[in-house]
Amino acid sequence: MNRAAARVALAAVVALFGLGVVPVALAQTPPKPPAAPPAKPPATPPATPTKPATPAPGTPAPKPAAKPPAKRKKPAVTRFRLVANFNAMPSSLNYDDVRTSTVYAETQTISTSDEAGTGLGGDGALQVSLYRGLGLLAGYSYGTRDVSGTADITRPHPLYLNRPRTASAELSGYGYTEGAFDVDVAYSPTTRSRHLDWALFAGVTFFKVEADLLDVPTFDERYPYDQLTVLSTPGRPIKENATGWNVGGRLDYRFGKSKTFGVGLQLRYSAASVELGAPDATTKSTIDAGGLSVGAGLRAYF
Repeated sequence: MNRAAARVALAAVVALFGLGVVPVALAQTPPKPPAAPPAKPPATPPATPTKPATPAPGTPAPKPAAKPPAKRKKPAVTRFRLVANFNAMPSSLNYDDVRTSTVYAETQTISTSDEAGTGLGGDGALQVSLYRGLGLLAGYSYGTRDVSGTADITRPHPLYLNRPRTASAELSGYGYTEGAFDVDVAYSPTTRSRHLDWALFAGVTFFKVEADLLDVPTFDERYPYDQLTVLSTPGRPIKENATGWNVGGRLDYRFGKSKTFGVGLQLRYSAASVELGAPDATTKSTIDAGGLSVGAGLRAYF
C-alpha cells in the first residue's frame, strides 16, 4: 500500500506541475524584446585630398605650364590725318629785271637785282586714305621773305648828248609772299608700331606769288646836271599765278592713350617758274618759286 500511495502522490505532483506550476512559471517569465532592425552601414566619408609629396631637398621646382602667347591686336586703320606745320624755307630766291624808257631824247636804263632771303611760314593739310594707305592730300601753305637788292641806273644828260650819268641805289623794305595750294597723291601704310606714322606724297601745286619790284625812282638833278643822285626807290607789289609741282615726305610720332594726336617733321620741295615785271619792264623778272621747305608741327588722326 505504501508503494501505491507513493506512486499516486508522485503522479499528482507531476500533474500539478504539468497543469499549473509550469504555465505559471512560463507566465511569470518576461517576453523577450523584439529583435532590433539591422543597422545601416555608415556612409562612406568623402575622400580626403592627398597632399602632394614634398620634394626632396635640392630637387628643382617644376616649371609652370607656359601660357599660350596672346594674339596681337591689329592696329586700327587711320582714315583721316590733319596736319599743321610751322615751316622754314632755308634757300633764298634771286631775280632781276631790266627796264628802258626814253628820257631827254635818249634811252634811260634801269637794271635791278633782288634777293629774297630765307623765309618763314606755315601750312595746313587734310589727308584721306582710300585703299591700303593710298589716298589724297590737299593743303595750303603760305610763306613770307624779306627782300633786298640794288638798282643800277643810267640816265641821259639833259644838256649834252651821249653823256649819260650813272648812279646806284639800295633797295630795302621790299617783301615777297608766296601762297601755294597743293593737291597730291599720298601713301601712308599701316605700320606695326602704334607710335610711328609716315607718309610720302607728290602732286600739283598752284602758286600765287606777290613781290615788290622797283617802281619809278626819283632823282636830284641840279645845274650843271653832271651829278645824278637817287632820292627814292619806291616799291610796287606785282602779283602773278603759276602752276608747278611738289614732292615730299612726313614722319610723325603718335602719343596719348588712343594715339589720336601726334607731332612730326615734314620735308617738301616744290617748284614753278613765275614771271614778274613792272609795266615798263623790257625784261621781266623770272622767279623760281617754291624751293625746299622744312616743317614741324601737330597732327590729329581719326
